[in-house]
Amino acid sequence: MPVELGRRNDIDPLVSYAFEVHFGESIVARFSGVDGLSSEVEMIEYRDSADPNVIKYRQGRMKPARVTFKRGVAVANGTDFLAWLQEDQITAKDIYVTVGKHGTGAGIVEEEITWWLQDCKPTKWSLGSLEGNSNNALIETFEVVVSKITKK
Repeated sequence: MPVELGRRNDIDPLVSYAFEVHFGESIVARFSGVDGLSSEVEMIEYRDSADPNVIKYRQGRMKPARVTFKRGVAVANGTDFLAWLQEDQITAKDIYVTVGKHGTGAGIVEEEITWWLQDCKPTKWSLGSLEGNSNNALIETFEVVVSKITKK
């Protein structure tokens, strides 16, 4: 059966602008960007004495991902990432990043995929440039190291 004009198709790709970030079950903030959602395994090179001219590989350790969150600074921004980074004993937190098929100003409307970032610890916080002759939005950047990423 042909697809009707104006109807969404099951093979439509997810759009990257319709996402939410959660700490546990509560929404932390609307972010303008999330970078670094990745998973990587180190590969260790070795040579076998039976065939010394051929390089072989074996699986090594999982490399922790470094995920960067970017958002505009608001007066009442809810979560203080700088305070989390400056804790005497940094507590690990789980973060959920949810992407929907399409979004509106009220949030995600249709199907969604969630990535569970486990045991996140902050590694870096930075604030955009403070310039007296600019009217750009002030962007806060926050980086966490992630032990494991799981697609829910």
